[in-house]
Formats: sequence, C-alpha cells, structure tokens
Amino acid sequence: MFNVNRVTLLGNAASDPGTPKTASGRSFTVLGLITDRQWKDDQGSKHTEQEFHHLVCFGQLAQVAAERVRKGMPLYVEGRLHMAYWNTTRGQGSRTEIVVERLVLLPIGRAGTPDPSEDAA
Repeated sequence: MFNVNRVTLLGNAASDPGTPKTASGRSFTVLGLITDRQWKDDQGSKHTEQEFHHLVCFGQLAQVAAERVRKGMPLYVEGRLHMAYWNTTRGQGSRTEIVVERLVLLPIGRAGTPDPSEDAA
C-alpha cells in the first residue's frame, strides 16, 4: 500500500525561532507559521481565518532557520506531519507538528500575495 505524509505551506513566521535541545542534547529549531484562509459567504461578506502551525527543523536546516528567520518573514515550507507527546504535571500533552524538510525564505510581501506575472500551475 502507498502512503503519503506531505505538508506544503505558504505563510508568515509567527515569532522568532527558538533553539531548545532534545533529552539527548541534540539541538533543533522551533518556530510558528501563520497561514490565512480567505473566503466570501453567501451574502458576499469577506472572512479570514488564521491557522497557526508549529514547525520543527533539525540539522543544517535548524541552523539556517535559527540564524535567518525572523517574525513576520514570509516562508514556503514543505515537510511531514508528526504527533509530539510529552508528560506534564497535569498529565500527557500532545501537539501536531510539521517536521520541516524544505524551507524557503521569500522576499518581504510575498506570502499570501502571489505575483500576477507568475504562471499558475
């Protein structure tokens, strides 16, 4: 059977990256990404819904993200979904994360506003 776990996002960095360490001491970089969904209802009123995505980068990609990504910066992200679990004083916590496999830093003003001169595929 063929399986696919693939995520593609275009949005803006929600915050500056953080660089925690795993229990074994391995560094990684975490950052938030905000995407917007816009639509009109049956009456023609415009609506916007923001979605927050928790991104995790490892290895060389983690270093690049930590050094170059800043809050508000437009980003293109490809990766895979991963469920993270941890124990807290109140029980077990969990969160859906995106493990980043490709990160492209875009020019300011780019995310969410495609260039009309580009061909849509």
